[in-house]
Amino acid sequence: MRRWIHSLMMLYSILGLCQLQPLIQESEQLASQWVEIVQGEVKGSIVGEDGKPVIAQLRFFDSDGALIKRIQTDIDGNFEILLDEGHYNLEVSKGYEYEMKQLPIEVKKENPLNLKSISLTRLMDWTAKSYLCGDLHQHSQFSDDGLNTVEEVLIANLANGLDFGAMADHNTVDGNDEWLSLSQKLSYLAIPAQEITTNQGHYLALNTSNLIDVTALTSEDEIDQMIDETHHQGGMIQINHPGRNFSFWNVGGQFDAIEIWNGQAMPPIPNLNDIDEEFAYNQISKQKWFDLLSEGVKITALGNSDNHDISSESITAPISENEQFNEWIAQGLYNGNPRNYVKVEEESVEGILKGIKDGHVFITNGPLMDVTLNEATFGDRVVSTNEAEISYLIASNQGSLEALNVIADGQVIETIPLAEDVPTLGTINLNLSNYQWVVFEVISKSYEYAISNPIYLK
Repeated sequence: MRRWIHSLMMLYSILGLCQLQPLIQESEQLASQWVEIVQGEVKGSIVGEDGKPVIAQLRFFDSDGALIKRIQTDIDGNFEILLDEGHYNLEVSKGYEYEMKQLPIEVKKENPLNLKSISLTRLMDWTAKSYLCGDLHQHSQFSDDGLNTVEEVLIANLANGLDFGAMADHNTVDGNDEWLSLSQKLSYLAIPAQEITTNQGHYLALNTSNLIDVTALTSEDEIDQMIDETHHQGGMIQINHPGRNFSFWNVGGQFDAIEIWNGQAMPPIPNLNDIDEEFAYNQISKQKWFDLLSEGVKITALGNSDNHDISSESITAPISENEQFNEWIAQGLYNGNPRNYVKVEEESVEGILKGIKDGHVFITNGPLMDVTLNEATFGDRVVSTNEAEISYLIASNQGSLEALNVIADGQVIETIPLAEDVPTLGTINLNLSNYQWVVFEVISKSYEYAISNPIYLK
């Protein structure tokens, strides 16, 4: 009996080997075709004009111009990375007020590349005009779909030139203590927040430390309760990406702010065509905001990255017929894209919140603006507008500016040409007596864009 069992087991073994043999041969063939990936080390440091360390962003492009890798330095301005052998173009940047330095590099395994003390020059200083810039809608690993630690998000903020920001994870405030603690050590103005993620839209509860436990909204009364609880904590509440999933427009004016530009979709560029709805909802958000303004509602518009991955490697999208879209998607998402420039009376969280409440804000993914109307700034009200004097300064470190549009009551009433790659300073007089509000937008030859909050008229 034992001999029979032994013979049967031998037969099964032989049959198994016969079935495995083709798989073994295929594996050997694949192994013989395997090409070893050879990598080399690139390291270095970034400094400012004064020789002091600068926290900066680095992007590596291949010889065809495709983005290969996005990294940040550490807090001492140092970086280190392994890349496949080959030729690259390295871009070093720190937001929109510094130069964007380009360096061709060659990576070799046997010859580590040490880029010592790359100097980065600050070209513009909008803080001298009392503006601070920040991103109020970002995610960390405390969100179920966030990929980065709180510290990694903070370093990415600093590397992209942000002065302030909020951590807004989905239905949790668990990361806020770490966010505030780390920021105190790095001269960064951190704001506690949360994204209230519900079945009827998403909402940013800014400057709140206690969880607002709402996941279902079925009535306008429940909207009111959510707003009241946010205000009770001393916070402000924003409608997030309303063009995507918000329907309570009857009470839209009760919110403190509206996110008309969410970084997960294309900027609300005029005449944007051939874009999939998934990436075009900011146009809807902007138009809804215009509608509210024309109804007499005073509500601050904001723009934020809504970023979940500081490397931007997780975003994929089809190629579009629209070249602006292709350029935008190729850049990837990153913290501070877009960002809010808030005019403040003092450089503090309180100053930022007051600036937002007063509407002293413009939103941008590159172009910078400083515009006044009869010496009034964004968010202010002007009474005499028969001969309104508009003074403007427009600049960009990306070199593709095209025009400054004056938009009154939702329509472009004046287009001012801009120099492409140098700041444009000027004044223009317009009769605005027939309008309720005016905003300013900067358009470019690519996807770079900026839009202001209104100056209210009459």
